[in-house]
Amino acid sequence: MRTRYDPAARKGRLSLSINQDLLDRIEPYKQQINLSAQAEQLFARMLDELENRAWAERNADALTAHGGDLAATGLAGAEFERI
Repeated sequence: MRTRYDPAARKGRLSLSINQDLLDRIEPYKQQINLSAQAEQLFARMLDELENRAWAERNADALTAHGGDLAATGLAGAEFERI
């Protein structure tokens, strides 16, 4: 996964409420799991998805227009059968 944040940045605190059953079940594995690192990776993936979705929404009109242009004119180079 491409890192789009500064992994060396200062760490902040966050309070979470987690399902107690999950906490009880993960207890025996706490020494094997870095919960902070796992949470950072999850947050980074969620942020990537949210930012990508927001970009697509902001650019939906341009993407639709570009698709229409391609449908009308074809892909550049298609006449050479290289794509």
